[in-house]
Formats: sequence, C-alpha cells, structure tokens
Amino acid sequence: MTIRIFEAPGEAAEPVEQAKVSIVARVLFCFWAAVVAMLPAVGAAYAAWLVVNVFRGITDAETAGLAHVVGGLHVSNIPLIIALTVAGFLAFGMALVLAINSKRRMAAVGLPFSIAIPIMAATPGLFLWTAESRVVDLLSDKLDNNVSVPVFAQTITSLLILTLALGLLIQGLTVVFALVSLLIPVRSRSEPDSAPRAFVWLVSGVLLLTFAGLFFVLA
Repeated sequence: MTIRIFEAPGEAAEPVEQAKVSIVARVLFCFWAAVVAMLPAVGAAYAAWLVVNVFRGITDAETAGLAHVVGGLHVSNIPLIIALTVAGFLAFGMALVLAINSKRRMAAVGLPFSIAIPIMAATPGLFLWTAESRVVDLLSDKLDNNVSVPVFAQTITSLLILTLALGLLIQGLTVVFALVSLLIPVRSRSEPDSAPRAFVWLVSGVLLLTFAGLFFVLA
C-alpha cells in the first residue's frame, strides 16, 4: 500500500475527471464564446457602412442639419445595438453557467480567450462611437469653430474605414483563437476549473450592454 504524502486530496482523480470533458461540449462553449465576440464586431462594421451611406446622401445644407444626420445615425446604429444586446445577454448566460457548474467551467474556453472576447467585441464599436460622437459634437457646435473641415472629414473617414476593417478582421481572429483554444487540452490549462472566469464573463455582459445603451443615447 502506497501513501502519497505530498499529493493534495483529490489530485490524483482530477486528470481523470478532466479527461471526461466532452469535445462536443468544448466545441459548443467555444462557439458560444466566439458568437459573443463576432456579433458586435460585424454589427459595428455594418453600422459603419450604413453611416458612410448617410454621409454620401448629404447633398445640401438641409440634409446636413443636426436632425437629419442624427436620425441617420440612429437608424444606422440599430443593427449594432441589437448585436451588442444579444452578445451581452449571451455573456451573462455564460457567466451564470460557469458560476453554478464546475464541470462546465472545464469545458468552457480558457481565461485568456475569455478576457480577449470583450476586447474584440468592443473595439470596432469604440472607433465607430468616436466617429459618430465627433460628428454630433460638430453639428451641435461643441467643437472649436476653427476646426478644419477637410481634416475633420478625413479623420471621420479614417475612423469609419478602421471600424469596417476591424469588424472583418476580428471575425478571422476569433476563429483562430477558438481553434487554438480547442487544441489546448483541458488538463494543460493552469486554470481548468477557475471560478474567476465567471466574473470575467459577467463584466463582459455589463460592458456590452452599457455600450449598447451608449449608442442608443448617442443617436
């Protein structure tokens, strides 16, 4: 009979328990996480494209007024607001599942990917928010009257193009991160049953829903 003095209780059985994590469960959780990142990113890209069309439709002083532009921004932001809201509730759902079920925590994506999700989800929208808020500030006379119109227009154009590019780029990055997460065995993680991941997803949900509210208020 061998006594393992330096082994914590349950340590020997942990790899066996981890090995029982279904690959199907891991794929489903990975897909769940990827959707949270991809929805707001593609929503921001689509909204940026709609905003570009709004600016293209401005042909005279009447269509360049605050009411007309703000109305156009509001319509353009609707797909992004919906995407952020859905992603936020999906993040809350993930947080709830990880908080109450330790086996699901082992099947879910690791901590690095969990932290990257809200960053990838919010970054394109952040550039879009900057572009739209600057336009609204200009039309509301909140900016310096000495601002150069060509330079201002170029800045807004660059922000919108960057939003479009990032929205598409993040789709590919999310797929790559998801595949890498699936290739890493559960037992190789330093935190296979880490409860703090639930908190990360909770914060992600709050961030995404707050962002959706900001876009709703903006225009």
